[in-house]
Amino acid sequence: MKHLSKLSAKLLLSTLLAPTVMLGSCSLMHDDLPDCAVAPDVCAAVNFVYDYNTAGTDLFNDHCGSVTLYIFDAKGQLFKTIEHTASANDLHADGYEMRLELPAGTYSLYASARESFDGYDASISTPGAKFRRNGLKQFCRPTDITYTLDNIEGLVKNEGYPLEHLWLTHEVQTINLPVPETPAEGDPQPDDIVVRATIPLQRVCNNIHVDIVRGSNISPAALATGASTKAYHITTDDYEAWIGTPDGRHELDLGANTTAGAVPLNFIPHSIAPAETDKNEPCLRAEFTTSRLFYDNTTPDDMLYIRNLQSGKIFQFDLPQLLAKDIDRYTNRGWSEQEYLDREYDFNFKVVFNEEGDEWQYIDIFINMLSWSKRVQNVNL
Repeated sequence: MKHLSKLSAKLLLSTLLAPTVMLGSCSLMHDDLPDCAVAPDVCAAVNFVYDYNTAGTDLFNDHCGSVTLYIFDAKGQLFKTIEHTASANDLHADGYEMRLELPAGTYSLYASARESFDGYDASISTPGAKFRRNGLKQFCRPTDITYTLDNIEGLVKNEGYPLEHLWLTHEVQTINLPVPETPAEGDPQPDDIVVRATIPLQRVCNNIHVDIVRGSNISPAALATGASTKAYHITTDDYEAWIGTPDGRHELDLGANTTAGAVPLNFIPHSIAPAETDKNEPCLRAEFTTSRLFYDNTTPDDMLYIRNLQSGKIFQFDLPQLLAKDIDRYTNRGWSEQEYLDREYDFNFKVVFNEEGDEWQYIDIFINMLSWSKRVQNVNL
């Protein structure tokens, strides 16, 4: 009986000491001990920039009203999409970033942005032609998602509204979220892991302002000195204008490239009316918004057409070739003609016809903000 009493006493003592032993172990009860280090949290933080422009500065906050992030897993399948808008999120706040809680792994990130402050669904419900998203479904791949511009048999019906500008992914970003290691007992608490990425965006729409002028006849020698003509009042009864793309142009992928199924387009002005040039000359101003311009030095591509409605004569101008002459302002940047056309988005030029209206005399390409212009003469005069 004496032996049993000693054994009972030992068992009772072990039972009483057990909680003390457990409380001393970080691995078992770390929630009750603030000093116990645990595995850090891991997340991703993504922000967006639009500095692929001639200014070379980030204009995302100034120009983009909403953005959609597309997250693809290591298999190249869509894992998740997230949309943030200026009206519902702090999209334009200093230090804005999109925080993501994702399982450990490797992901490819794409993005698109629009002018609309209310997001994609609100944007496509407003009047005018729109870039509409296609192919977005569970497990789709980046190449499955496209943006298609509204058109009827190739004619972009803008209903009198400018085309809402769209931005797509300039460079795909890849992130890797690691599996966090659990610290050894006694180690300090490691900081949480934040994997950051910045997605650069590229604008895929252009504003093109064309002033059509009918002026007094002027000699090539006078043109070479920069002389201007005396302009005459003209109306929509005198001229019409449109822009045509012989190649497919109505559909772009997430990387801003045309797809194999894209069809040629014709853009009509969303506004055409009598106005005055920067030199107070009477003119007929045609305002266009088009999709991305492509430069081809071997064959005509995007063409501007101007028709004299009195004679029926049609004049045509290779638009990328003409607008790319403006690259002379940036000779120290090392840009190609295509890069310049992708960076610039607001083009202004004046086409001056002779008094009879049967031939063009010269074209002035100008940038209002910089008071800079370049003259192109008709070499056939």
